Amino acid sequence: MGDHVSQLKMYWFTDRPLPELTLPEGYSFSHFSEKNREIDIHDWNECIRTWTESDQTDEERFKREIYDFRDIVPEEDVWFLDYHGEHIGTATSFVHKNTGAGDMHWVGIKADFRGKGLSKYLSWIVQKTLRDRGVPYVSLTTGEGRVAAVKAYLTAGFVPVEYAEGMVSRWEKVLESYRIDEIEMVWEDASPYKILRRTGLKDRAE
Repeated sequence: MGDHVSQLKMYWFTDRPLPELTLPEGYSFSHFSEKNREIDIHDWNECIRTWTESDQTDEERFKREIYDFRDIVPEEDVWFLDYHGEHIGTATSFVHKNTGAGDMHWVGIKADFRGKGLSKYLSWIVQKTLRDRGVPYVSLTTGEGRVAAVKAYLTAGFVPVEYAEGMVSRWEKVLESYRIDEIEMVWEDASPYKILRRTGLKDRAE
């Protein structure tokens, strides 16, 4: 498989504007419920499935990704986006008790509902929830291969984080692919780092 490649990391600072969003007709938010445990765990897995299938059972994967995180309270932190009562998307919002920072965890949409611009509502409910809990910023990690997700997070106000070797050049290429001229980049401790410019602009400047 080769060496492990660090994911992209992004922060959204809660002192920045968060426009109010209204869900489209037929959509609503709900939380994971132990009363509906079997259905909710199945639907959560359907929402996060990607081109790489897990060899774990739905129960095992939910345990590893949700229950095993000591700071996550599933019935408070695991969100579902519902369409006429069916869970079609999920995102988890929780606070790291050791740092006080917020985290956006496992955002996903069922295959039949992807490409409809629905992920922005999941991002928004996590941002709103964690802002209301008083965190200074919200963190997330993702791979640049998830093009739609990365673009949606940038649109939602998240900024790149410098925390591992090669991040600057990787982000420059991401900005180039989206034709985003420049964006601020911060260190992992959330302090300012630099203004990041897309590859094309950087090459012309040199």
